[in-house]
Amino acid sequence: MAEWSAAVAAASFVVLTIALLAALRGLMKRLNRFEQTIRSIEAEAVPLLREIRGLAAEAGQVMRRTGRQVERLDRLLDAAQQWEGAVRRSASTVSRITEAVDRAASAHVEQAILSGRARIGETLDWAELGWSVWKWWQTKRAAAANPDRMADDMRDPE
Repeated sequence: MAEWSAAVAAASFVVLTIALLAALRGLMKRLNRFEQTIRSIEAEAVPLLREIRGLAAEAGQVMRRTGRQVERLDRLLDAAQQWEGAVRRSASTVSRITEAVDRAASAHVEQAILSGRARIGETLDWAELGWSVWKWWQTKRAAAANPDRMADDMRDPE
């Protein structure tokens, strides 16, 4: 009797362990996809940062020249317009990056929570099935060992 109980308990533990490993594997895949998304966003932001640095350097040169030569005011205004466009693009890019990261993080966390709940529920269902089979087996075994006594209908002692 103890051998069967131990075997059923070990099998239930193995099933629970496999279910938890599957849930962890799915979570790791989602985290890897999230990391790839972040890296692609980062790769898109690098050229923009280079452009901003270049425009900032150009604006600095124009500012120095303007102090010496008033006739080059047109160049300063052009650099200022480029700077404005770059700032607007960078603000837009930062906003899009922030929104994308927020959406991705929220989606991954929600998916992980839903997936975890579903897998835990499934695992508990399997554990309950194992417990029911074990109780049924114990009842049949008791009935076979003592034919005079009527076995109860799989009643849980809880």
